[in-house]
Amino acid sequence: MSRPKVIAIVQEGRPVPPVERLEAEADVVVVRTADEFRAAQPGAEILFLNDFRTKLLREVGPGGLRWIHTSSIGVDTLLTEEIVNSDIVVSNSRGVCERPIAEWVLGVLLMFTKDLRRTIELQRARTWQHRETEPLLGRKVLVVGPGPVGRETVLLLRAAGMDVTVVGRTAREDAQLGAIAPFGDLDVLLGEADDVVLTLPLTEETRGLFNAARFDKMCPGARLVNVGRGAVVVEQDLIDSIDAGHLGAAALDVFEHEPLAAENPLWSRNNILVSPHASGDLIGWRGRVVDSFARNLGRWKANEPLHDVVDLKKLGVTAPILVPEKP
Repeated sequence: MSRPKVIAIVQEGRPVPPVERLEAEADVVVVRTADEFRAAQPGAEILFLNDFRTKLLREVGPGGLRWIHTSSIGVDTLLTEEIVNSDIVVSNSRGVCERPIAEWVLGVLLMFTKDLRRTIELQRARTWQHRETEPLLGRKVLVVGPGPVGRETVLLLRAAGMDVTVVGRTAREDAQLGAIAPFGDLDVLLGEADDVVLTLPLTEETRGLFNAARFDKMCPGARLVNVGRGAVVVEQDLIDSIDAGHLGAAALDVFEHEPLAAENPLWSRNNILVSPHASGDLIGWRGRVVDSFARNLGRWKANEPLHDVVDLKKLGVTAPILVPEKP
């Protein structure tokens, strides 16, 4: 196999990643629309997916694809019946976004404890107001989801002096993280945490997992951070808990429908931070995901097992709508 044909799906209006780095290894066809995707499918067995919101795979179908590599860690858009029940191999770009996302989580927790948003507001008002702030050291954090992002987050928060408990699907011991509690212990552990950080994928089990009942179980004044998937949180229930004064604050990098509509009430709450699904996007990240794909492409061409393969069947058919439907 000398130069296989590779389709690269790129979101309309977004920059093309530096696929010229692949010129010696593959013939890359960049597509953005359904018609372009259909036209490119003949003879293509490999898809380099750079648009995690794309609906092209649902609209057009995977055709003769045998391998899909995503530029993200999440594989939500691939969780369709046709793909999940096929023999298509799926791999993701582990090692690119995990540390940046963990740094973002640490950053927002520092912002909350040190009241930095208020400091900026007072500076704009030219107001000198001495205040006392909370310590980060020893703060109790519950990280829900011990996957690649959760793992990096736990390690960084512990290094910063925070007391971190981890919850996963099942109880187990982990060489790096120590004891991982099962989902069955979640409701009890929520009442012991100052901060709750969600790093969960979207599955039938996690959709709507954080609803009014769960928020009620959190400590008064606790803060929620979500860098997993938006649909894990029932947004209106979160707003209600914030408005009632039960939860202290929230920092959200993911939402059930993206981009977040201008009329969404999340924008207007002073104690809710809205971030445009960018916590993992460091300068130069597009080049790093191309390099991740290139390493696996070399293994594909050598008939070697691919790295970072994702078992879609474990996640199920749960593909969310990440872009609002047009009326």
